[in-house]
Formats: sequence, structure tokens, C-alpha cells
Amino acid sequence: MSKLIKINKPKEDNSHTEIAYTYIDQHLPVTYVDLTIACITKKGQAAPSKSLVRNVRNRTIFRNDILLALVEVAKENKEAIEKIKLLTSN
Repeated sequence: MSKLIKINKPKEDNSHTEIAYTYIDQHLPVTYVDLTIACITKKGQAAPSKSLVRNVRNRTIFRNDILLALVEVAKENKEAIEKIKLLTSN
């Protein structure tokens, strides 16, 4: 029987993507797929499939353009929640 060698993945130096994913985890709404597709088409790009958006969200596939749209949707959601809290805190 051969010895199996564990190949360690080199640590990625993409800390900005890790920060983006933690931001998404905290602020992305449940209904993010259609909002993300609308954000991408608003920029004049071709609309990705819903499964592609979900795969980028789950870190199965990496695409910068979709990740950027996810962060933008999360930011809009965070701002909306803060505005609702501000208006209802009276």
C-alpha cells in the first residue's frame, strides 16, 4: 500500500476576498439571488444564472464580478436595516 501524502494548500493571500465573504455572511439578505442578478444587469453585463450566483456565494466558484455584486447587495441591505432602525427608534 502506498503512503498518501497530504498536500497542504498554500495559504491564499487574498485577504480582501475573506473580508468580502465575512461582510456577505453578516449582511446579505435571504433573497439575494434576484437582487444580485439585477445589480449585475444594471451595470450592462450579461445576467448570470441563479445557480452561478449561489455557487459564488457558497465559495464553490470564484468570480470577482459576482462577488462585487454580492457585496453591493449586502451593503444596500445593511443601509436599509440601519435606516429602518433609525426611523423606528423614536
